[in-house]
Amino acid sequence: MKKPLKAIVAVALAFTAAGFVATSGSAKADIIDVPGAVKSIPQVNLGNVLTNYDSDDLKTIDNTSPVGNMDRKYNQGTIDPSMDNQGDTFATTAATTTTANSFKTQWFLPDGFNVTDYQHGNFQSVALDNSGNVYFVESNGSDTNLGVIIKFDTNKLKQLGLENDPMALWTAFNYFNPYTDEGAQHNEQYENYYESMKSSFKSVKSLNNKLDEVKSNINGLANAKRTTKAKYQKANGTSKARLAKALKTNAKKAAADQKKAASLQKEVDSNQADINKIKAKNPELFKNIEIANTAQLSPQVDIGHGQTLTFNPQNKHLYLVEDNTLTDLRNRDENNTVMEMDPNTMEPIRQYNFKMYQGTKGNLQLHTLVFDNNGNAYWGRKNGMGYMFFYGRLDENSVKFAAVPEKLKTRGGSPNQGVAFNNVNNRIYIVSDDVLTSIPISKLESGTATPEDINYSVFQSKREWECLAFDQQGYGHLLALWPAELMKTTEPLN
Repeated sequence: MKKPLKAIVAVALAFTAAGFVATSGSAKADIIDVPGAVKSIPQVNLGNVLTNYDSDDLKTIDNTSPVGNMDRKYNQGTIDPSMDNQGDTFATTAATTTTANSFKTQWFLPDGFNVTDYQHGNFQSVALDNSGNVYFVESNGSDTNLGVIIKFDTNKLKQLGLENDPMALWTAFNYFNPYTDEGAQHNEQYENYYESMKSSFKSVKSLNNKLDEVKSNINGLANAKRTTKAKYQKANGTSKARLAKALKTNAKKAAADQKKAASLQKEVDSNQADINKIKAKNPELFKNIEIANTAQLSPQVDIGHGQTLTFNPQNKHLYLVEDNTLTDLRNRDENNTVMEMDPNTMEPIRQYNFKMYQGTKGNLQLHTLVFDNNGNAYWGRKNGMGYMFFYGRLDENSVKFAAVPEKLKTRGGSPNQGVAFNNVNNRIYIVSDDVLTSIPISKLESGTATPEDINYSVFQSKREWECLAFDQQGYGHLLALWPAELMKTTEPLN
C-alpha cells in the first residue's frame, strides 16, 4: 500500500459560512499535521499523599448489587460504510432500581485520527468540559503507552448539522486516512484543489482584514456623528457653524468609506465565487474537511492505560492518569503520575508524581479519577467483590487523599472501568461493563450511606464500556467498544 508523504491530524484551514480563509499567513495544504512528542513540562514531586487507613476500620454498606457483564466476553461489531448506520440503542433492564433509561449512539468514532499507522479504533476515555467540548484519548498502538487527546467543539458540530449524524466523524476521518490507498488519493486531491485556490483565499483574507478596518472607521464616524449632532442641536452662533462644518466633513468621510467598503466587498465576493466554484467540484471532500476542522489535538503524550481523562470544573483543566501498570505499584520507590493539561492550547501544564502508602502493605496505583464542581477529587478501586472510594484534592494547590469511611460489599461488574461524577445530582458512579452503580457523595463521605441510597442501572449490551462522563444537564455520555462509539442517555441519569 502506498504511504503518503503527509499524514492527517490537525486541520490547517479554518472554514467560514461563506467559504474558508487561512488560519495564519503560513497556512499549508495539509489537512492534518502529525503532533510531535510532548516537550519537557514542570514536575511536581510530592512523596506520600495518602492518609493511612486500615481497611477493617471502614464501614461496609451491606448492599446486594444486580449483575452486569461479569465474564468480560463481548459482542464485537463492524461498520459497513455502504449501509445507513443509525447506531445502537441499549435500554436498561428490569434489574434497574431507578428510572428506566437508554444509551443511544451519538457518533461512531473512526479507525483513528490518523496520528500513526498503528491506529485501530482503540479509544480509551471520554471527558466533557462545561463549554461544549468533548475529549477522547486515542492510543497510538498496543504496548506503546503513547497517544493523543482529541478535542471536538460540539457546538461547531451542531452548526454543521451533525448532532444526529452517527456516521459523521467516522466518515470524515476515514475519508482522509493517509494509511489507505483511498485516503491517500483524497489527500492528493485536496493538494491539487488547494493549489488552484491558494491565491484566491489569500486574497480573501487580505481583503477581509482591510474591510474590517474600513467598517471600524465607519462605526467610529457614526459614533462621532451622533455626538456632534447632539452638540449641534444645543449650540448657536459660531459654535453651531463649526459643528455644521464638522458634520459635513464626517458625512464626506463616511460616504468615501462606504464606497471603499462596497468596492472591497465586491472583490471579496469575486474571489469567494472562485473558491466556491472549486468547492462545488467536490462537495463531499470539502464537507469532510469542515468536519475534521472541528478537532484539535494534543502532542503525543504518555497515556498509560489511557482510561482516565477527566475535567476539573473548578480550574477548568484536564487531568490524565498515566498508569502504565494495571495493578498497584511494585514498590515504594515508584510514583503515580498525573498530567495536567490546558484544554485551550491542548498543551500539558505540569506533571504530578506522588506515592500512596497504605500501612506496610504497599503503594496504591491510581486507575480512576474524577472531580466535582468544587475541585474535590475522587477515585475508586475494587475491594474483593466490593468497591471503595478515596477523596481529597489534586490540583496546583494541593495533592492529598483519604479513604472514604464506607465501602460497598458488592459490585455488579468485573472490571473497574472508571468512576464518573454527576454534578447535577451530586452522585458518584462506578462504571463497569453493563452496570452503573451510583451513591450520593455527601452520604458516602459522612459515612451514613445505606443500601437504599444506592442506584443501579443495568444493561445487556455485551459491549466493553470504557468510560462515562456527564454534561451540565445530567445526561451520561458513554464510550463503548467495538466499534468505538460515543453514546448518550435518552434521559438524565439518576
